[in-house]
Amino acid sequence: MDPPTSSGRDDLEMEMQPIVPRGPIDPDGRKITRSNDGNMKMPSRSNRGRNLPRPMATAVAHGQSIMAMVDSDAKKKKMLLVFLCILMAALVGMVAVKGDAVDIEKVVEEGEIEVAHHDDTATGDAESKSSSSSSSAAVHTVDLDGYLPKSMVNASDYVLPGTENAPPLSAAKGRPYYPIINHFQNRNPTGSYAKKWGYFDLEDPDPKWKGKMRPQPDFGAVPNRDVKLTDFPDGAWQKDKEYMTRFLEEAKKLVNRTIEAVYGEWGVGIPQDGSVELTDEFMVNREAFYKWPKPSDQSLDGMTRRFIHHIMTGDSFKLVLGGHSAAAGHGAGFNASYVHQAGLVLEPVFAHLGVEFRSYNFAQGGMGTFQQALAGMDLRGKDADMLIWDSSMTEKSPPLTNFFFRQGLLAGNRAPFLYSGGGANPAAFEAIGASVGGYGELGYSPITTSEEQAKTLPWAARYNKCESGASALCTAQEYDGKCWVEREDFTPEAKQQELVGGQAKWHPGPKKHRTRGRALALSVLFMLQHALDKWEELGTESGYPVAEQYWHVTDFYNSIKEKVPTVEGCYSDDAWKIGQSRRGLRENNQIYGRRLDLEGFWPSRLCNIPMHGRSLWGPRVNPMESSLLSILKPNAYGDVDPNIHDNPDYMKGPDYFPPDRAAPWSTPPEPEVNPWEIAGSRRLQDKAHASNGEQANSGNFLSDTEKGALPSAEE
Repeated sequence: MDPPTSSGRDDLEMEMQPIVPRGPIDPDGRKITRSNDGNMKMPSRSNRGRNLPRPMATAVAHGQSIMAMVDSDAKKKKMLLVFLCILMAALVGMVAVKGDAVDIEKVVEEGEIEVAHHDDTATGDAESKSSSSSSSAAVHTVDLDGYLPKSMVNASDYVLPGTENAPPLSAAKGRPYYPIINHFQNRNPTGSYAKKWGYFDLEDPDPKWKGKMRPQPDFGAVPNRDVKLTDFPDGAWQKDKEYMTRFLEEAKKLVNRTIEAVYGEWGVGIPQDGSVELTDEFMVNREAFYKWPKPSDQSLDGMTRRFIHHIMTGDSFKLVLGGHSAAAGHGAGFNASYVHQAGLVLEPVFAHLGVEFRSYNFAQGGMGTFQQALAGMDLRGKDADMLIWDSSMTEKSPPLTNFFFRQGLLAGNRAPFLYSGGGANPAAFEAIGASVGGYGELGYSPITTSEEQAKTLPWAARYNKCESGASALCTAQEYDGKCWVEREDFTPEAKQQELVGGQAKWHPGPKKHRTRGRALALSVLFMLQHALDKWEELGTESGYPVAEQYWHVTDFYNSIKEKVPTVEGCYSDDAWKIGQSRRGLRENNQIYGRRLDLEGFWPSRLCNIPMHGRSLWGPRVNPMESSLLSILKPNAYGDVDPNIHDNPDYMKGPDYFPPDRAAPWSTPPEPEVNPWEIAGSRRLQDKAHASNGEQANSGNFLSDTEKGALPSAEE
């Protein structure tokens, strides 16, 4: 079935327009007006449908006018009788045809069959249609079978000699996953979140390609996937104006819907179903919720280029953090740390755009970032798109922060966006063309006054801020992150701690990480929103695909890298001592008679060369490939690691297979606002209640069949 056009959709399917540059509007794009009492109100839908054609009423009226002629002539009466019979038959046929206009779409989505009714019957009561429009709004489903990836990939192809037969999902084997290869991810248009907030409603507008993968160029054949415009084959979606128009329309709605969902976590979001009354108080609180620290035009242009490139070429997008124990999530939990709280929101957004998003937390407790930066980006990943420094407790020297950012630009494959904040100031790198900026913080939050009153607040806002007389309530609820979620398929042998360790006044709890993570996510979403608007503007002016000068990244990256040595502020004698009294380094080299100790200094040339390194200390990206073992030579027995025969940890599989259970202390219960569910509108299944086929289709975890069929290292 062809997708409904924008003019033929029910009003309730329309999304909010971007919320930053425009004034308050409702989900249909109409201006919000004030009533006499001063409150904001949605425009009335009561006038909808008043001009609908009414064929049955017209026919009946016509029949009544004919009946008035019956008594005038018997012959006419007989003719009239025949005419009325014909007319009645026609009316019956008309009703049957209108009844058949209910379109039924059958779709297999994650192993389930769903039927959606598109009721095309015109009713005469416009008021009734308006009041019930939310229940009769069309539900648009898409058969995803032809779009699902057929095989899994691994993050790294490296295999340590001797680990070829490592068990599935061990560190040595890696974790295969289904890649993001198109815009047609699993979606749940009938779920409660989709009904209230909307969903990503994209279907290929060309019937020729419905349920089929469109042809694509060989992106891997050129550096940074910078193919030429002439490389896009006929049928590629990037050059199809109709596809691009629909895609950008849905992409912009998706981003705005997700922004509204984050606002909604604190009670100031506007869902598409019109269920929120826009009072003056609501609008004031909404305005105070988040102030986006908009980057400079140059930095925005750089991010626009990156976003368009990654979406057009199906590239990955990686958000990378280096820092100390507070950034690592000590006291809150690794998954509760703010970089992952941002990633939770952003991952499904990028997935619908055909981009694989990953957030990485490489913070290390008790340390700074310098020891990792000495390995360049080998331990943090060479494809970082955004880089965050957060180590103000352990690295007080600006030159060390400068070195962190320099290596991010010099030693990776890309030139990442450099985030400021927490004592970091990468502004000097903007002079060489790098993109820099901050992510700000959330402002407004409902105030908790008592335990009973807290239950009435939005879930994310409970105990987030307490009034002065109830501050003890917030303190008591600050560290609520636990260590284990009970599951029916596995019971740990060792008793699990009740709460996450590391609680200290300098370690924020899960709630503070959540608020910081949402601010970080919003900064990315607003930049993405800007990029989509610009992409649409360029396409409208010059057609699709847009010119290479707006999205190629190779020259953009290289130009920045070449100019890094011109940025000052890296080397300083007092910051570049080798070791500290707390973690001293002493080494005697008998061959060269050279000694490195607390009195030595690292050479200044490290500031301007891309560094490389390996380690056994984590966390680190692709742990086998970045391990010291990967650069060791085999011993006389052919072993790189003599301990490999003792079944080291990296050769052990997991105690249980994914997915992890959702943590109730970090996952909002329905119907509370859940931004990643709203962004994705995807059905996440419980492994215990899903068949192997459903598990395989979901892509959220491995089925028993898949675990047994994982490819060997040679394959």
